[in-house]
Amino acid sequence: MSSKTRLLAACCLLISAAGAQQLPPAPGNTPTRTTAGPISRPMVVEIAKDTYFINEFGMDAQYLIVGEKRALAIDTGTGFYDYKALIQRLTKLPYDVVLTHGHPDHAGGVGQFEQVYIHPADIEMVRRITYEGQVQYGEIMWNMAIGYRGVWGYTPADARRFTKLPEFKPLSEGQVFDLGGRKVTVYELPGHTRGSCFFIDDKSRIAFTGDAANGNVGASATSVSTILRGLLKLRSLRTQYDRQYTGHTSYAGTIDVVSQSPQVLDDVIEAFRALLRGDAKTEVIRNHLFPDRTQTVSVHGSARVSFDPNRLWEPGEEHIIP
Repeated sequence: MSSKTRLLAACCLLISAAGAQQLPPAPGNTPTRTTAGPISRPMVVEIAKDTYFINEFGMDAQYLIVGEKRALAIDTGTGFYDYKALIQRLTKLPYDVVLTHGHPDHAGGVGQFEQVYIHPADIEMVRRITYEGQVQYGEIMWNMAIGYRGVWGYTPADARRFTKLPEFKPLSEGQVFDLGGRKVTVYELPGHTRGSCFFIDDKSRIAFTGDAANGNVGASATSVSTILRGLLKLRSLRTQYDRQYTGHTSYAGTIDVVSQSPQVLDDVIEAFRALLRGDAKTEVIRNHLFPDRTQTVSVHGSARVSFDPNRLWEPGEEHIIP
């Protein structure tokens, strides 16, 4: 279902169909022209009432959900801007900060906060985030040949160096954040990382899935059978959400704001199922972040999912395909 998006006056103008499918440009079709000028601050779009999408220079997607009494910030981004100040401009309410997972492009800004909720399995991953790694990721994204070139006006100098970590509070299956007039429920979906989670907001009826169910998700931290069970759980909850927003909405130089098509999740599930059946169609592709590296993926429809061929099942697990 499409909805008209409204951009805050403090940011650049964008109106888009929020229910359309998010697809990367086909190889060789990357636009060569640049925008009129670089955007030097995060782009903020209201994707539902009191529900904000924040594009951190094409590196990642963050979200702010505002209730009647509290707000909830989902992910802290890579750490290239003052996220805390932006939240305070969007709402005067007290708020909690949660992480979909512990990778540096989603947890790199944790040092701006006193307390952050995260699944315990990903805490050590966050502790290992380095300033140098943040800068490197920013440079990689600057050169990413997806969408328009020259969209973003950040530099490595914008990466923020933090001297302390927040207090980590645990996230767990079924946990509820009551914001007043709306509730956000936590669900575990291990696979991309061991502690990956997604969130469903009952008011906007949006599922915020981080990197747990993207079209190119990999079973990087678990067996294929484990991530498949989590993806099936996400699909079984479709009666509770109408749209799915990922951790990389408006990736790199693509500045349209659209939810991920439900077909992508169906394709991802089938790509993993085919691996367990033994009839997967596989391809060797270049890693989009590190083009000098290759990876083998299972292909189905729009999905290109990576996997460890030696970790299709959990040790001792009976081979019954979910």
